[in-house]
Amino acid sequence: MRAAAASTGSVALAGCLGDDSEPGSELGEDGPPQYDLPPYSELTPAETHTSDGVVLSHLRLSMVSAIRAAHNSQRLPADPVVELPLSGIEPILEAVETLSTYPFAAPLRRAVNDAAGDPGVDDGTTNRTLVDTVDETIETNRTTQPVDENGTVANTTAGGGRLETGSIENGTVPNGTVENATADTSTDGETELGIEVDGIALADEVLVFQGRFDQAVFGSRYARGFQQVDAQRGVAIYENGSGQGFAVGDGLLIVPTERDSRAASADTVLAHTLSGYVTTLDRMVDDEAGQWLFETTGPAAFSLGVWGADDPLGRVAEAVGTAPESTGPVFDSVGGFMTALEPTVDDSGAVTSVETRFAGLFPADLPAESELRSTLAGGREDSEIYRNAPQAHLTASFGGR
Repeated sequence: MRAAAASTGSVALAGCLGDDSEPGSELGEDGPPQYDLPPYSELTPAETHTSDGVVLSHLRLSMVSAIRAAHNSQRLPADPVVELPLSGIEPILEAVETLSTYPFAAPLRRAVNDAAGDPGVDDGTTNRTLVDTVDETIETNRTTQPVDENGTVANTTAGGGRLETGSIENGTVPNGTVENATADTSTDGETELGIEVDGIALADEVLVFQGRFDQAVFGSRYARGFQQVDAQRGVAIYENGSGQGFAVGDGLLIVPTERDSRAASADTVLAHTLSGYVTTLDRMVDDEAGQWLFETTGPAAFSLGVWGADDPLGRVAEAVGTAPESTGPVFDSVGGFMTALEPTVDDSGAVTSVETRFAGLFPADLPAESELRSTLAGGREDSEIYRNAPQAHLTASFGGR
């Protein structure tokens, strides 16, 4: 990260991680719809740290309970444009549950569950708690220490590593301290978590949490055992000298998963992701074709895509545990794709309709409209299709009740 920072200088906060936007054009003769780029596209590398094809999955937490209820009661079709984006839900939640030794693990899991809220419907198939809560003790710097219900770790000393001063939004962070670091209580004296989560993306064993994160609270409470080693593009980067690392900005928290199977240490994987974010190089969205996949499927509630893999479906199956059968010219010839699902819910929280989007790149043979429609959307005649080699796009809508 220091090398990346040196090549770019002090980078101002750019590419704001904002809210979802409406499409800028309609599907038709002029081309597929165009949405604003999803915020997590800025943190999706074009190649993993192990040089594999990248699988990206994303979910909006407020929609998980409703879409699960609709899916479990068989109100959603079992088409690839539905099944693919939904297949990323469990892997994301399982990845969140690996986070247990960071000082913020307990409040982060609580924030994830709070964001899911009340599903609004009860058909016996949903569970309000998305992720398990953290045990009463967590391991920090290889020492088991007690935590309170907010995830605060007592008597933790800072880890090793060289500290560099970096500029972040709302001030400078010198010598590893944060201005107003004690601002972690509300006016009524209740402890503030400093963490609100709206959505989660997972790519290359890195979790990107979107929401609101109080950097002062992180600096004073959740960075115990860590030192700030850099700050770039509005995010403060922390390491503990034992291989762990995370980055936090006002709108995002970036944390590598804690899987035993990961091929590199957390700080190495984190640096791989952040180097592209800082330099705006070597990201999937930096490629014109990769950008097209993102902007034609947009920041939907659920997304899953694959990029740079020799066997796209095989790479998806490896990453999420399932994939559609490779039948016909669509999945036999696709080189990379993005699928997205945007449900609409009523006042009771039930899904009333769903829009699905597929964008694919076909370097060899471009499937015919009928092949796209039958393979992806169950033959729905009202699906809208755009074809312009090597690009193909499909949008289909259906009721959820």
